[in-house]
Amino acid sequence: MQPILWARGSAAPGETQDASAVIDEKLVLRRIREGDQCAFQELLDHYETRIYRLALRYADSPADAEDITQEIFLGVFRNLPGFRGASSLSTWIYRVAVNHCLEYRRKRRLDQVPLEESLGLADSDWRGDPVKAAAKSALSAQLDRALARLSPIHRDVIVLHELQGLTYQECAEVLGLPVGTVKSRLSNAFARLRELLGAALCEEMA
Repeated sequence: MQPILWARGSAAPGETQDASAVIDEKLVLRRIREGDQCAFQELLDHYETRIYRLALRYADSPADAEDITQEIFLGVFRNLPGFRGASSLSTWIYRVAVNHCLEYRRKRRLDQVPLEESLGLADSDWRGDPVKAAAKSALSAQLDRALARLSPIHRDVIVLHELQGLTYQECAEVLGLPVGTVKSRLSNAFARLRELLGAALCEEMA
């Protein structure tokens, strides 16, 4: 079976997809192991947007995020035969993705990208309400700066739990941490974000 690599196509990352759609993990895995390339493509289609957005949080540019996403799905393809179901398939895929992203971060300085898309702050029709769009843009810029000032261990739990929607348990499994540690880091991260955002508001009002 030849690998089906992720690439921009009819369903480019960042486009709206039904991320909530449910797939039958056991059935898809069985089909993949039987050599059904269409099954791997279905798996890729299901996760590509979320994995691309995760990579975008660690990448220096959208082009780099695409490269990271390509590497992630290649890693998923290569390592899938060794998946034994100790965790859910989605958790395992996120673990592969985070490992690739952390390796990228070790090699390059993390350069934060705008949060409009991840937080739903982008205005699809800014001409209809430019004042509202400007306010959202300003808020996004503040969040960007604050998030960039968090330590890596706190940024990771924010990205996975708040931006990717993973549960505490899933974050713990992906990061290899106890659930209590994940909750503690999230609490500390939010406290720090409140401090940073509060300081930014005070500076604007001064």
